[in-house]
Amino acid sequence: MGQTLHGQVTKLVPFGAFVQVADGIEGLIHLRELTTTPVEAPEEVVQVGDEVSVVVIEFDRERRKLALSRRQVSPDVR
Repeated sequence: MGQTLHGQVTKLVPFGAFVQVADGIEGLIHLRELTTTPVEAPEEVVQVGDEVSVVVIEFDRERRKLALSRRQVSPDVR
């Protein structure tokens, strides 16, 4: 948690974007975590194939889910 990672956007869904942060490891950036200003669709901010910096905000080991944030990344890291 709190670690900054770099990854590639692999899939866009109505509620956010999936990012591959390591081999076989993907996490979700929820729509509200994509940017500091509200957006209605992930396409407004990112596209499949984009390289992004993200912060791990939640990790559910049991369900193997990784929640990521793009808006919490330090401005100098983007």
